[in-house]
Amino acid sequence: MRNIVVFVNPANSDDFFANLENGEGSVAKGVQHTDWANFPHLGVLSLASYVGKFGYESVYFDGVAVPIDELFVYVRENADKILAVCLSAITANFDSCLYVGEFVKAADEEIKTIFGNDHFSVMHKEIMRRYWSVDYGVVGNEVYQTLKCLLDDIRDHEHVSRRLPSLVTKDIINPANGGDEEINHHIDYSLIDKVFDHTGVYKKNFQSRLTGRIHDLTQRFVTSGVPVEIARGCIKFKGDDACSFCSIQYGGMWRNYLHHEQAWSAIKAAHDNGYDYLYITADELPLTFARLLLDMDKFKPKWWLDLPTHKRPMLVGYARADGMEKRNVMEAMASIGFKVLFVGIDAGAIRSLQALKKPLRKKSIIASSESMYMANISAIKNARRFGVKIKAGFVLGHIGMNKELLDENVREYKKILEMGRDVIVSADVEMLSPEPGSKDYEYLINPEAAKREAKSLGLEVSEDAVLDEVACYYQDKDIFDRDTAINDYVRAMMPALCKADIASVRDEIRSYSKNLGIVVGDEL
Repeated sequence: MRNIVVFVNPANSDDFFANLENGEGSVAKGVQHTDWANFPHLGVLSLASYVGKFGYESVYFDGVAVPIDELFVYVRENADKILAVCLSAITANFDSCLYVGEFVKAADEEIKTIFGNDHFSVMHKEIMRRYWSVDYGVVGNEVYQTLKCLLDDIRDHEHVSRRLPSLVTKDIINPANGGDEEINHHIDYSLIDKVFDHTGVYKKNFQSRLTGRIHDLTQRFVTSGVPVEIARGCIKFKGDDACSFCSIQYGGMWRNYLHHEQAWSAIKAAHDNGYDYLYITADELPLTFARLLLDMDKFKPKWWLDLPTHKRPMLVGYARADGMEKRNVMEAMASIGFKVLFVGIDAGAIRSLQALKKPLRKKSIIASSESMYMANISAIKNARRFGVKIKAGFVLGHIGMNKELLDENVREYKKILEMGRDVIVSADVEMLSPEPGSKDYEYLINPEAAKREAKSLGLEVSEDAVLDEVACYYQDKDIFDRDTAINDYVRAMMPALCKADIASVRDEIRSYSKNLGIVVGDEL
């Protein structure tokens, strides 16, 4: 009986195909994967761990760290035992996923391919219709129970129930709504090296890229990192009001989290397995999960209290700047071990914050944008007060951006960087990419939506002919070059600018950051 289920995270498509052409099988330089090549892939590991509890032989494979040829050899040698190959499809690696799926079906057409993650969730109708190599898919985040039931049906009955939540097939294009589902806190860390050697690569990358820099910043010596999920969601999802560039497909639950005892257990499990730098993966922590963080601080476990301070796991995670205004929550986060927070400053100009939909939805959009602007300043002050470092993100470009707004953002970015030079340890400065599933992508494929939004902001987009041309090109397109998409977004949504204008400003801000002693991008 087939009982092996292989969970695969392929490398980004640009790296994947470049390395295939060069005769290499994995990401050689990690240009696009500098960050995630340091850590195991949480989604793949969590699903593999969950399915393994029910008697399946789970196999973990991360193509960012291990040559894809090793996976292909394994599939060929074990084809008659493999029940399914599950692929994690984001926009950046979707073409790679298709390549792996086609290889698997060519090796043995009885092996079922199951796609999931954000890109598939957005484009599942087009994908299921177009690609013979995609047998099934799961949409959204609440997919664990559905995946287990799907595998049971395939293995035991050779047919699939049409009533599984979030499931799509060649015949079922519109999935049933997913229900509530607890976060999986059972992680089998032994899977990381059970079949393929991942840890050696992860540790080498982590220690060469992060260990020294983190020691310089925090005086803490850490050697190995892993993502840990104790919570999932963002306060912005509550009102279906995600930031314009956000492509996260959060499914049916805008917020999901563990009880404080379970959260500490998840942290202990990672620490017991040799990880001392824990990447807490919630999309936003202090605003969305204040109660959990406060309870974790109030009920610290004995094992943690017994550890010397320098031996306790270091925590890092995501925060909105307005969440960092809550002093009691920031104090709790610092108390339980958070040392670095990833904060999306994103824009300096008030109107740009409004265009990016950064503020929480309130009666007065302008007032909330002004409040968000002040929150960026407060975040720096509170980070300094509680000894937390900031890894700041800046987004260049948005619908209707013009030269005046671009210049204003540059001035404000520089003010923020100068003000926070002692707490901002890294600055990610990137052009907006219209990822499928985001509002910015919706503007790209829906000219009427773009014009309505621009009008509400008092800004301008391109003439109808350009908007229609771009929309026609991207309509139902499931594979596209991200650089080309950025070009087209600028052309359609920012007629007063060109990509070179934004690239020049990006380089200016990066240079300014370096002159202040702030690391740029994923050098941290």
